[in-house]
Amino acid sequence: MSAPENGELSQHPDIDLAGLNGTPEQRSSTLAEIRAAFEGAGYFYAANFGPSQASVDAVFDQARRFHALPEDHKLTARQFKPGSQRGWIPLGAEPAYEPGTIARCESFDLAMELPDESNIEFGGLGANLWPSDLPGFQDTVYGWYLAARVAARQLFVAFAEMYDLPADTFVQYESERSSSMMRLLRYPPNEGQTADNIVGISAHTDYEAFTLMSQTAPGLELLTRSGEWIEPPVFQDRFIVIVGDMLEHLTNGTLRATRHRVNDTEWERLSLILFNAFDADAVIAPLPRFVSEDNPPRFEPTTQVAHINAQVSAAVANL
Repeated sequence: MSAPENGELSQHPDIDLAGLNGTPEQRSSTLAEIRAAFEGAGYFYAANFGPSQASVDAVFDQARRFHALPEDHKLTARQFKPGSQRGWIPLGAEPAYEPGTIARCESFDLAMELPDESNIEFGGLGANLWPSDLPGFQDTVYGWYLAARVAARQLFVAFAEMYDLPADTFVQYESERSSSMMRLLRYPPNEGQTADNIVGISAHTDYEAFTLMSQTAPGLELLTRSGEWIEPPVFQDRFIVIVGDMLEHLTNGTLRATRHRVNDTEWERLSLILFNAFDADAVIAPLPRFVSEDNPPRFEPTTQVAHINAQVSAAVANL
């Protein structure tokens, strides 16, 4: 795997998260870098996020194996329960986050393996749906998910400490019951289609707290806080970290959710996405630290699951 071109990467916030585990001075400096990146650009590249690069590469290898299966084999990991988001999500099933758009992507989705509590959790707190004939897939993919969730929890702590808040300020809202979903997305080549309303995924913000993103080829675009759409370059040894709706709510708009989209490209593109969410029934409202006479509360209290359900229902209605 080739190293990033320094000149290209220098145009973007690039943070070595190993500093969070260094000396107090190194941790303080890294926290300041994260805060500046989120408040300035609205995203950053994260080196040394947690799980090894070899494990990330292994997940992409498994994603290729799954997406290369014939459709009748993928159907063994397809669940037809209304509102479900586990297992194979075929082409044509992705919601339209902007009216009139058609998304061209498919995905394999998973979350924490838990007893069924579908009355509270979007998609159901329960078992994942795994392909029946893909040895090694479940162990590799789910093992990475568990390791990444542990590392993501340390980022929740960092996001609190960068505002001089108690370390558990954000992690108190999430547990193993969180709505954190992982997606192995595939965007097929467009094969010459030119319709303006066909996209990879239309523009949206993520409904959770923050998102980790890795891609194998260009196609992703981010809307910076200055209002410019940019196409971040592809670096396989770094994750892109963006802000989601729930951190925007808790910080009363000090952090703003990063709007993003994926173009319909002439080349195949795979991406690994980890949505880091709060527990479905966690009540989210602006924290006192971010509320003042000059900046009154901008958001009404809501729960993670209520917010997800409202946003997804609106996107499904656009299909």
